[in-house]
Amino acid sequence: MQSSAQIIPIRTRESTCNECAFRAECLAKPDDDCPAAGLEIQVTPRILHRGDHLFRTAEPFQNIYTVRSGAIKTYVILQSGEEQVIGFHTPGDIVALDAIYSGRYVCNAMVLDTSCVCPLPYEQLCRLSARSPEIQSRLIQKMSRRIVDHEGLLLVLGQKTAEQRMAAFLLHHSRKQRQLGLSELDINLPMSRADIASYLALAVETVSRVLTRLQEAGLLIVERSRVRIVDLDNLTVIAEEIMDGGPPARRGARGLH
Repeated sequence: MQSSAQIIPIRTRESTCNECAFRAECLAKPDDDCPAAGLEIQVTPRILHRGDHLFRTAEPFQNIYTVRSGAIKTYVILQSGEEQVIGFHTPGDIVALDAIYSGRYVCNAMVLDTSCVCPLPYEQLCRLSARSPEIQSRLIQKMSRRIVDHEGLLLVLGQKTAEQRMAAFLLHHSRKQRQLGLSELDINLPMSRADIASYLALAVETVSRVLTRLQEAGLLIVERSRVRIVDLDNLTVIAEEIMDGGPPARRGARGLH
């Protein structure tokens, strides 16, 4: 079965690789001084549009994907027929690491906004990593980061109020943008309120109500898919920085009333 995504190659590999913001952490190409230099994986970046599927549940596993731009959600369909969102993937993330064990994709991956991804054939990646300790280290770090994110989500869902879950969710995206050299205060959330609710195990009405309360408390300004963090310190206090395992939040700041 072939994925249903509309896939459009963009420009040449050489120009796109040279312009890529994630070149230093690329899994397809070792550094020039590496013993495996010259054995890089030939990658053709692909453009996908909102609503396209990168892959679907039970399709044979071939590639993992680096997200270069845009956003992708992963989800499963429960026995009840409901959609359960299990992850959001933004620039720098790797999608489909969870398919390595079974040899088939274990979820659906749908594009939320026009996105560019780099498909990496897993068998070729294994051969390259066996020759390049540098590539192997990068891959392990990506896997470890995914485990940390998953464990952080479990902490949020198990210990947090609705306000704390939302605050932690916003801080998570704030930190990711800061790591990309973008503003940590102006956040783009291309996912719907329903997607956020599913991910955080909240009702859609609760997500909207919590965002309104955070805005009324002077912590945020919400404009559709964009959120501006006005008071990062107090948002951090509410979240208690559990989601990313950061240092204890500063106390004494005002919370919600």
